[in-house]
Amino acid sequence: MACRAAIAEAPQLRRLHFQLGRAYDRQGANQDAYQAYRRASDLGSGAAKVNIGILFRQGRRFEKNDAKARSWFREAAEAGIPEGMFCYATAFDNAIGGAPDIAAAKLWYGKAAERGTTKARDALVRLELNGVVTGARCD
Repeated sequence: MACRAAIAEAPQLRRLHFQLGRAYDRQGANQDAYQAYRRASDLGSGAAKVNIGILFRQGRRFEKNDAKARSWFREAAEAGIPEGMFCYATAFDNAIGGAPDIAAAKLWYGKAAERGTTKARDALVRLELNGVVTGARCD
Protein backbone atom coordinates (compact mmCIF):
# COMPACT_ATOMS: atom_id res chain seq x y z
CA MET A 1 0.00 0.00 0.00
CA ALA A 2 2.86 2.35 0.83
CA CYS A 3 4.43 1.77 -2.61
CA ARG A 4 1.20 2.60 -4.40
CA ALA A 5 0.81 5.77 -2.32
CA ALA A 6 4.37 6.83 -3.13
CA ILE A 7 3.81 6.15 -6.85
CA ALA A 8 0.67 8.30 -6.76
CA GLU A 9 2.83 11.20 -5.57
CA ALA A 10 5.81 10.57 -7.86
CA PRO A 11 4.73 8.37 -10.81
CA GLN A 12 7.92 9.01 -12.80
CA LEU A 13 10.29 7.53 -10.22
CA ARG A 14 11.31 4.14 -11.58
CA ARG A 15 12.64 3.09 -8.19
CA LEU A 16 9.13 3.20 -6.74
CA HIS A 17 7.68 1.01 -9.50
CA PHE A 18 10.58 -1.40 -9.05
CA GLN A 19 9.96 -1.63 -5.30
CA LEU A 20 6.25 -2.22 -5.92
CA GLY A 21 7.23 -5.03 -8.29
CA ARG A 22 9.44 -6.56 -5.61
CA ALA A 23 6.61 -6.40 -3.09
CA TYR A 24 4.25 -8.15 -5.50
CA ASP A 25 6.99 -10.63 -6.42
CA ARG A 26 7.51 -11.60 -2.79
CA GLN A 27 3.76 -12.13 -2.39
CA GLY A 28 3.69 -14.40 -5.44
CA ALA A 29 1.49 -11.94 -7.35
CA ASN A 30 3.62 -12.33 -10.46
CA GLN A 31 1.23 -10.73 -12.97
CA ASP A 32 1.14 -7.61 -10.80
CA ALA A 33 4.92 -7.82 -10.32
CA TYR A 34 5.37 -7.96 -14.08
CA GLN A 35 3.22 -4.85 -14.58
CA ALA A 36 5.16 -2.88 -11.95
CA TYR A 37 8.54 -4.08 -13.25
CA ARG A 38 7.45 -3.30 -16.80
CA ARG A 39 6.62 0.29 -15.81
CA ALA A 40 9.99 0.58 -14.04
CA SER A 41 11.69 -0.83 -17.14
CA ASP A 42 9.88 1.65 -19.37
CA LEU A 43 11.21 4.39 -17.10
CA GLY A 44 14.77 3.06 -17.55
CA SER A 45 15.34 0.50 -14.80
CA GLY A 46 17.80 -2.17 -15.87
CA ALA A 47 17.23 -4.09 -12.63
CA ALA A 48 13.54 -4.38 -13.55
CA LYS A 49 14.58 -5.95 -16.87
CA VAL A 50 16.50 -8.63 -14.97
CA ASN A 51 13.52 -9.36 -12.74
CA ILE A 52 11.16 -9.58 -15.71
CA GLY A 53 13.55 -12.09 -17.28
CA ILE A 54 13.53 -14.10 -14.07
CA LEU A 55 9.71 -14.10 -14.03
CA PHE A 56 9.68 -15.52 -17.56
CA ARG A 57 12.42 -18.01 -16.70
CA GLN A 58 10.76 -19.37 -13.57
CA GLY A 59 7.22 -19.31 -14.90
CA ARG A 60 5.64 -19.66 -11.47
CA ARG A 61 2.13 -18.25 -11.68
CA PHE A 62 3.38 -16.54 -14.81
CA GLU A 63 4.14 -17.38 -18.43
CA LYS A 64 7.21 -19.60 -18.70
CA ASN A 65 9.10 -18.49 -21.78
CA ASP A 66 12.86 -18.98 -21.98
CA ALA A 67 13.20 -16.99 -25.22
CA LYS A 68 11.56 -13.96 -23.58
CA ALA A 69 13.71 -14.45 -20.48
CA ARG A 70 16.86 -14.43 -22.61
CA SER A 71 15.69 -11.30 -24.41
CA TRP A 72 15.07 -9.42 -21.16
CA PHE A 73 18.44 -10.55 -19.81
CA ARG A 74 20.06 -9.22 -23.01
CA GLU A 75 18.40 -5.84 -22.55
CA ALA A 76 19.62 -5.63 -18.96
CA ALA A 77 23.13 -6.75 -19.93
CA GLU A 78 23.35 -4.22 -22.74
CA ALA A 79 22.13 -1.53 -20.33
CA GLY A 80 25.25 -2.24 -18.23
CA ILE A 81 23.55 -4.01 -15.32
CA PRO A 82 26.02 -6.55 -13.85
CA GLU A 83 23.25 -8.93 -12.73
CA GLY A 84 21.80 -8.70 -16.24
CA MET A 85 25.21 -9.59 -17.67
CA PHE A 86 25.38 -12.60 -15.38
CA CYS A 87 21.86 -13.73 -16.28
CA TYR A 88 22.52 -13.26 -19.99
CA ALA A 89 25.68 -15.36 -19.62
CA THR A 90 23.71 -18.12 -17.88
CA ALA A 91 21.30 -18.14 -20.85
CA PHE A 92 24.21 -18.81 -23.23
CA ASP A 93 25.85 -21.19 -20.78
CA ASN A 94 22.74 -23.32 -20.19
CA ALA A 95 20.99 -22.96 -23.58
CA ILE A 96 18.11 -20.97 -22.08
CA GLY A 97 15.94 -19.56 -24.83
CA GLY A 98 18.38 -20.41 -27.60
CA ALA A 99 21.42 -22.38 -28.57
CA PRO A 100 24.32 -22.69 -26.13
CA ASP A 101 27.27 -20.46 -26.88
CA ILE A 102 30.23 -20.94 -24.55
CA ALA A 103 32.20 -18.07 -26.10
CA ALA A 104 29.30 -15.66 -25.49
CA ALA A 105 28.86 -17.05 -21.98
CA LYS A 106 32.53 -16.38 -21.24
CA LEU A 107 32.25 -12.87 -22.66
CA TRP A 108 29.24 -11.91 -20.51
CA TYR A 109 30.49 -13.70 -17.38
CA GLY A 110 33.72 -11.76 -17.85
CA LYS A 111 31.91 -8.43 -18.15
CA ALA A 112 29.86 -9.18 -15.02
CA ALA A 113 32.97 -10.30 -13.14
CA GLU A 114 34.77 -7.07 -14.10
CA ARG A 115 31.92 -5.22 -12.38
CA GLY A 116 32.31 -7.21 -9.19
CA THR A 117 29.81 -10.05 -9.63
CA THR A 118 31.49 -12.88 -7.71
CA LYS A 119 29.18 -15.61 -8.99
CA ALA A 120 30.08 -14.58 -12.55
CA ARG A 121 33.77 -14.90 -11.75
CA ASP A 122 33.16 -18.35 -10.27
CA ALA A 123 31.19 -19.48 -13.34
CA LEU A 124 33.88 -18.10 -15.63
CA VAL A 125 36.55 -20.08 -13.77
CA ARG A 126 34.44 -23.26 -14.07
CA LEU A 127 34.06 -22.67 -17.81
CA GLU A 128 37.76 -22.08 -18.22
CA LEU A 129 38.62 -25.25 -16.29
CA ASN A 130 35.97 -27.57 -17.68
CA GLY A 131 35.05 -25.98 -21.00
CA VAL A 132 31.46 -27.11 -20.61
CA VAL A 133 28.18 -25.91 -19.14
CA THR A 134 28.53 -24.67 -15.56
CA GLY A 135 24.91 -25.01 -14.44
CA ALA A 136 25.07 -21.46 -13.02
CA ARG A 137 21.59 -20.10 -12.33
CA CYS A 138 20.02 -16.71 -12.46
CA ASP A 139 17.14 -16.52 -10.02
